[in-house]
Amino acid sequence: MKKILFTATIQLMCIALFAQNTKTTQAKVTKATVFLTGAQVTCTSAFQAASGSNEFIFEGVSPLLDLNSLQASAQGNVVIMDVKFETRYKQEVKKESPKQYERAIKAATDSITMLDFDIEETTNQLEAFNTEKNILLNNRLIKGDTHKDTLALFKESIEFLRQRLNNINTESMKLKKQLFFKNEAKVKLQERINTLSSIDKSGEAPEQEAVNTIVVTANADEAGSANISISFFVNQAAWLPVYDLRANSNGNIDLNYKAELRQTTGMNWNNVALTLSTGNPTQSTQSPELTPFYLNFYQAYKKKMEVDKMAKPATAEADSKSDDNSLTFSGSTSLTDYITVTEGMIQTEYDIKLKYTIPTDDNMHTVAIQNKTLKANYKYAVVPKLDMNAYLMAEITDWSEMSLIPGSARIYFDGSYIGRTVLNPVADADTMQLSLGKDRSILVSRKKLKDKTRERFIVDDKVTLTTYEIVVRNQKAIPISIEVFDQVPLSNNQSIKVNTISIGRAQHDEETGKLTWKLNLKPKESEKIQFSYEVTIPRDKVVAGL
Repeated sequence: MKKILFTATIQLMCIALFAQNTKTTQAKVTKATVFLTGAQVTCTSAFQAASGSNEFIFEGVSPLLDLNSLQASAQGNVVIMDVKFETRYKQEVKKESPKQYERAIKAATDSITMLDFDIEETTNQLEAFNTEKNILLNNRLIKGDTHKDTLALFKESIEFLRQRLNNINTESMKLKKQLFFKNEAKVKLQERINTLSSIDKSGEAPEQEAVNTIVVTANADEAGSANISISFFVNQAAWLPVYDLRANSNGNIDLNYKAELRQTTGMNWNNVALTLSTGNPTQSTQSPELTPFYLNFYQAYKKKMEVDKMAKPATAEADSKSDDNSLTFSGSTSLTDYITVTEGMIQTEYDIKLKYTIPTDDNMHTVAIQNKTLKANYKYAVVPKLDMNAYLMAEITDWSEMSLIPGSARIYFDGSYIGRTVLNPVADADTMQLSLGKDRSILVSRKKLKDKTRERFIVDDKVTLTTYEIVVRNQKAIPISIEVFDQVPLSNNQSIKVNTISIGRAQHDEETGKLTWKLNLKPKESEKIQFSYEVTIPRDKVVAGL
């Protein structure tokens, strides 16, 4: 009897000692690095560590976290031994209204939907690797079914097969691990839905409540305080760059660089330190590899069908690209004190010193990144072949130091909203051009001159002379500079010959046919532009567009 009592006493002491070394806190996000897709979330809390082994538990973490990304660190006289994700259950739960449980069920259902998309994508990638593996293993050269292979060729094929199969097996194993953890997370979410769905109409909750936790096991030589941090990656967050461009007549453009951020991780971000990164961890980090490219013959009728099917769309696309290439002209305390920009080898990070609160919902939240006043040179541009309106263009030269990325932009001029555009900075371009809208006080016309357009025949050829006249009039009370764009046609057929007759003072790009006139017009002044070209073709042929 004494032995039994002694054993029970020891057990109770061990349980009490273990409970004393277990500390629990509600997980609160203190820092978040948001990528173009996904976010790295950090939670930090202060604990009082006991001598020996300790368990520090963070409750209420996101159920959608990537288990492979889970990590922990400590400040203080403790050593991290282990970190893991667990779903634990509380015996006593507070009763909540049915609507709160409905919202929780919807959030979990939405999370399962996103997981289903991820699982399908990962499964498709795995199937693609399996298909490639089967193709390799059933290749006639590998199986020795062809009589034309040599020993050297066979050795090269086996070496290639060994390397490629090794890569396929490695990548397939990574995908299988991802599928395992994603399916495991899906099962836990479904269990969560089943638990919430068991609530009766009176709003009474079941006896147990599932709580997503991260358990950090650490060892301390002696009792003392410690700051424990956990971090993990979640897919359910993203940001997009947006810009406001406020131009004025003095030649200044205020560029406001902002981010529209959204997160549905299941955790509210209250008063957190934000870092925005242009990286994307969800993209593959594996460098692509070339595999042998084998040529073979198609049957004639099949090739003809493919050519007929593709010819028209390809021609239309080529014509469209040609037009685009030849006629497109692109175009108190400072916020900077609170932003630190770090340019890495593969991404740029904006470390924001101001704290933000981003709830877990479906709304977009605006985060300020940079404000800068840029100097712009204004000029007008017109493409009368496509549009008789003259557009005010702004040329900006000091934009490159802002590390901008493509995004949507709203444009204002002298306080008035002009419209939206896409800001697409090119890293190697010295000047960025922006279109600020139409100016109705500049009148432009373009017409074909009948008296200077005629046909004549030379032996078996027909020669067509075409002349156009463009008139630009400045109705403004101030002088303007304007660029006028047009083009002469090009030929990729030896039977069609194009000869430029007259282009005046235009700059001529012979590769694209583009013509550019640079005009300086005084108030109420107008100027006429004429250009002519000849097209020679066989007399029994017809060319479209002349």
